[in-house]
Amino acid sequence: MTTKGKKGIEDVESAYSVRLEMFNGPLDLLLHLIKKNEVDIYDIPIAKITEQYLEYLEFLKTVNLEIVGEYMSLAAELGYIKSRMLLPRIKDEEGGQEEEDPREELVRRLLEYEKYRNAALELGTMEILGKDVFLAGYDRKEMFGEPLKETEFVKFDLWSLVDTFSKIYEKRKKSETKEISLIPQIYTIEERKNQVIKMIKNKKEILFGDLFKGDKNRMKLVITFLSILELLKDGVLDIYQSTYKGPIKIIHRDKNVQ
Repeated sequence: MTTKGKKGIEDVESAYSVRLEMFNGPLDLLLHLIKKNEVDIYDIPIAKITEQYLEYLEFLKTVNLEIVGEYMSLAAELGYIKSRMLLPRIKDEEGGQEEEDPREELVRRLLEYEKYRNAALELGTMEILGKDVFLAGYDRKEMFGEPLKETEFVKFDLWSLVDTFSKIYEKRKKSETKEISLIPQIYTIEERKNQVIKMIKNKKEILFGDLFKGDKNRMKLVITFLSILELLKDGVLDIYQSTYKGPIKIIHRDKNVQ
């Protein structure tokens, strides 16, 4: 792909930029990393988690997801905690007790955030099951109009979607060949959203990875991913997994189709 000058490139890239409004913030990402690494929240391996957190932010910037200040603020805090962990613990003169673990305040905030997040999720699903997540025992007959194979559904978080997309992106990056074109190829999110809807419209469900099969370069991969995020935010699509490590599937919410 070619464009006319640096300004043209910047204009195209800015058109693809999407804010992280539909994600639940930096503490949510941190909890995802703790769960993903299967580590004790009371004993966070801060160096490892900080490195992965920064890798996520770098990848999100690569795919033009706008990183808001709160994510960078937590990154700085993690870096500070990491540096304090390298210092020897100092005991106070009176009681001989070591100073507070540098991670302690962060752990308190994570536990508090997780408690309120779970409570909000439970209350939300009481009002409208299946809007953002599928819970175990959810009646799919209501969604599809007919009973399907019984499956145990799990709560889904968008960071798992980022994980899966990053693998697709890196795989395509390694195999991608440079294409030379004299005519600029401009992809728009609106066009891709319509194409994604069309792909799912006549299906009850589709694998997340299958939505990228026609994307021959990384730019189109990014546009497809951002289009899926927009459709999820608008309530046009839903996501579910049969297990936490199972394939991600996309469901089309017919009532939102124009």
